[in-house]
Amino acid sequence: MAEVDMDELLEQLKSEFSDYISDRLSSIYGTLDQVKSGTAKGADGLRELRREIHSLKGSGSTFGYPIVSLIAQRLETYCSDLKDLDEKQIAEIQIFADRIAEMAELEEQPDIAATNQIIRRLPARFEFDITDVEVRDVEIMLVTPNKLVARKAAGELAACGFRVNIVSDPIEAISIAVRMPPDLLIASAVMEGLGGIDLIRGLRAMSVTQHVPAALMTSMGADQLKGVPADAGVIRLGATFGDDIAATITRFNLG
Repeated sequence: MAEVDMDELLEQLKSEFSDYISDRLSSIYGTLDQVKSGTAKGADGLRELRREIHSLKGSGSTFGYPIVSLIAQRLETYCSDLKDLDEKQIAEIQIFADRIAEMAELEEQPDIAATNQIIRRLPARFEFDITDVEVRDVEIMLVTPNKLVARKAAGELAACGFRVNIVSDPIEAISIAVRMPPDLLIASAVMEGLGGIDLIRGLRAMSVTQHVPAALMTSMGADQLKGVPADAGVIRLGATFGDDIAATITRFNLG
């Protein structure tokens, strides 16, 4: 009897999740249509989109669909500093929504390798003409709560053709990294809850992320960097910032 009840409960939860996803996606598709037709302003549409995307990000892991959370987090990064929406961005946001719809219908969640392929095929937004650079199949996770630092670092990396995933919460970064290990992780040294040094050391302690190249962004002196793994790079926040990023990319043979 207990097994039957559990099966019924699981089916009920699955049905509730399906309805929840359908409602959130309907809102996203409707908002995109309104902006595209001119019945809603881009700024207003973005406000609604960000609210729905944040809801999707939280619900995926809650209901046992981490791939939904991963895609929603990437979409959140994609929309992070947009002020308006053009036709290309509307079309690309719809691609994210389509992938979420597909993943929510799966009976079994994809493994790490399949997840990697799904995420890497998602659109990436560059704030320049991508014909000017070679876009590389390289994923860099940038972990920092500082929006100015994130924007500066992401700009340097994107100019090299790298896909950049900005994560403000170091705890969330761990959750993302174990499901989809990046090609390089760059973390701020000082963050609330978990500093960059401990984040890098923590990832080193887990088999799935122990070989992920990592670098620390900091303005600290060498005497304050005790505990940084010997194979981790250091990117100084200052005059050598751009050069240090270039050196880190070269060090880990990413470009």
